Amino acid sequence: MLGKNDAASTTYKAKYLGGHSGFQNAKAVHLVVTPEHIAIPEMKLTIPLNQIENAQLVKEEKFATSLITLPWTKKNKKFIMLTFLDENSYEENMVLDVDKAEEANTAIVSAQKHLQPP
Repeated sequence: MLGKNDAASTTYKAKYLGGHSGFQNAKAVHLVVTPEHIAIPEMKLTIPLNQIENAQLVKEEKFATSLITLPWTKKNKKFIMLTFLDENSYEENMVLDVDKAEEANTAIVSAQKHLQPP
């Protein structure tokens, strides 16, 4: 069920805004955070957590000077930027507008911490 937690994964409604070389158009997606990876089923994309270099919350004003302009968004809106190496070792910087951005980012970072040795 979307938006519900279970032992295996948590799913968030989101919109992919750009930043991945293989996907040019914005689209409605679901961000699925599991203990091993992040999946975006609509894009047939699975990102192993150990390939994620950074998962961060980014405020709208950071995009004001970038190629991604978001004139319709609310002031101080936060987005998730995932920086990771794709299957060709190319760095991708995906930007996602997630319904519960802070909660989703915390879930990603927490899952990553559990992968690392003590």
